[in-house]
Amino acid sequence: MQKYLKLVQELAVDFDLFQITQVSRTLNKKADALIKVKSIEEDSVSAAVEEEERSWMTPIIEFLSKGMLPIDSSEAKKIKMKAPMYLLDKGVLYRKSFLGPHLRCLNPTQAESIIREVHEGIYAAEVIRKCQSCQLHAPVSKAPRHRMIPVASPWPFCKWAIGIVGPFPAGPGGVKFLVVAIDYFTKWVEAKPLKTISGNQI
Repeated sequence: MQKYLKLVQELAVDFDLFQITQVSRTLNKKADALIKVKSIEEDSVSAAVEEEERSWMTPIIEFLSKGMLPIDSSEAKKIKMKAPMYLLDKGVLYRKSFLGPHLRCLNPTQAESIIREVHEGIYAAEVIRKCQSCQLHAPVSKAPRHRMIPVASPWPFCKWAIGIVGPFPAGPGGVKFLVVAIDYFTKWVEAKPLKTISGNQI
């Protein structure tokens, strides 16, 4: 904010009259969109990878900067129709958007570099770790962290697993809980209903 204040104070000297008016949020959508376009820092709009070869952007840039059109009439017509949707600023092409920031257009090599960085880069991992929305809505993996180790039983009824299930709605005799025992070897199941869970009953 201090950088913006300093810049405003420098620019205010060039005007005869200067005043600040507060605008309500409902009438300030365009200003909100503009603040997302780029910073006051000049080097903040730098390309990840510079590319000299021709691409889909070249005819649009040539038309916006020099008024040049392709020789083919159908291609020239397409460029004329597309051109109003784009903006050329200091040699950088942007796609205009309604009430949002202008979108930076990329060459194939630039796009590939950025996609690789987002997919594999360290910076992407750091951003995801800090992003509250990503952490809240990320899919939860159901797979175990380690390989499951089978518990072998050498003969029937040597090893049992016991668990408590419930409480359920009260049944005949007021039973609400279920003690379930499973034999590891045969998978034989035994179950016993109980009113309450206590050490003696288990």
